[in-house]
Amino acid sequence: MIGARVIKTSLAVAISILLARSYDLDTPHFAGIIAVLAVQPSIYRTFRHGIQQTISAVLGASLGAFALYAVGDSFFVMGIVALLLMTLHVKIRWTNSLLVAVVIAINTMGTTHLSFAESALNQMALVLIGMGIGTLINLLHKPVHEVRARVLLVQSEGMLRALLHYMHLDLQENRVTPYASVMKEQIEHVRGFIEKGKEISGLISEDQRFRIFPHKNTFTIFHSFEIMVERIRDMSKELQQIDLTDQQIGFLKKAVRVAACVQERAVNAKISHANLVKRVLEQRRITMWIPQKVSADFASRLAFYNFYGYLLEYVREISSEQVSQHDMLPTFERKIHFPTYSKAINHEMFVSTATHTRQ
Repeated sequence: MIGARVIKTSLAVAISILLARSYDLDTPHFAGIIAVLAVQPSIYRTFRHGIQQTISAVLGASLGAFALYAVGDSFFVMGIVALLLMTLHVKIRWTNSLLVAVVIAINTMGTTHLSFAESALNQMALVLIGMGIGTLINLLHKPVHEVRARVLLVQSEGMLRALLHYMHLDLQENRVTPYASVMKEQIEHVRGFIEKGKEISGLISEDQRFRIFPHKNTFTIFHSFEIMVERIRDMSKELQQIDLTDQQIGFLKKAVRVAACVQERAVNAKISHANLVKRVLEQRRITMWIPQKVSADFASRLAFYNFYGYLLEYVREISSEQVSQHDMLPTFERKIHFPTYSKAINHEMFVSTATHTRQ
């Protein structure tokens, strides 16, 4: 599917070349190249790159004209000029505009049928046309990323909860899905959505300074999701070491089920009882190492202990203010369907707490 940025870039290239030709500038196609660099995914980057590239263009044209006047247009001199410009841009960390400076300097020195001053002015005019048209078109149709961020937010949250659901189904069937061959691929797929969401949220943050009424930033929520998917990865690895016949397995099944319920209720702006869940998990980890309770299979018991710790961190992220903001997760049609856990949380966690108290 062709996006708005592709259309804007193509339009900017065509108009820039047309305008350069109308002024009878030498190598008018170079204005189109500059226009491609001007159309950025955010308004902030458009202005920042525009300023940097204009300064680099002035520097490249000036150095090229000076070298042409003082030394000549030999290939060796062009190489030295390119080296100086690249060294300077790397030193000041302006690598985004490095190419513009080098190309303009070489074009200035290579335009032999013009004087050094005319050649420099010609290159500067091409840069100003390309940057001006590209920036103007980008401003006329500003990049809008909020809808994409919200859709990715909902999709990422749904996939995280789905992973918990499938983990719970495995435990209910007394099986564990292999991590390396199956779970790793699924987790990486979810992580890809989260990384894309963080990238788009970064673009939204960049443009906040140009808005009268700034949008709420979703970056912190995606950061929480990133932590949550890593905890799912850790839990999946620990499950590979767990003895499914251990007496802890019953509580573990309930804990995973209730964690999914906590997440569902937090997203829907309902009381999630996350603090209760965290207390129960913390107490469970403490009492696991009472001497008479420790099983002979130390590796399995350690895996249970680690699993509860990772699940505790997962619930802690769910209960954080960022993930629980209902207005940041609008209702979209979800493509992932799994059972609702809302009715289970109060009964299961209070029963778990009572059971722990009796122990």
